[in-house]
Amino acid sequence: MQLITGGLMDIYFGYNGRVGDVQGAKRDIQEFQQLAKTADTPEQRERYSQAVVQVQTEILPKMQKEMEQLGKQLGLKPGQMGNTINKEDLIKENLAFKKDNKDIISFITDYQPGNYYSNKT
Repeated sequence: MQLITGGLMDIYFGYNGRVGDVQGAKRDIQEFQQLAKTADTPEQRERYSQAVVQVQTEILPKMQKEMEQLGKQLGLKPGQMGNTINKEDLIKENLAFKKDNKDIISFITDYQPGNYYSNKT
């Protein structure tokens, strides 16, 4: 069983949570757009239209920025950004993390000149 350290766990779960938030906001935009077209009253259509604009311009960009920031802290490549990840994804070809002999995944210490880090050893 693989475990992850506290600081890394916060970033890991924060990133995966933000991915879900971003995906949910995108679904909400589609739903609100549909409701804006089919609502019973003009007032309801206007409220849904305003909700679409607010989610697109205020809420979604902030969530995406947070998601990208957390993804960068995890060392994700651009193709991985926006997708949920599992613990094994953290150590595959990523020199920022190490797994100790107890299968605990953690950050590698800061780079120091003269040291070579490899996840193959």
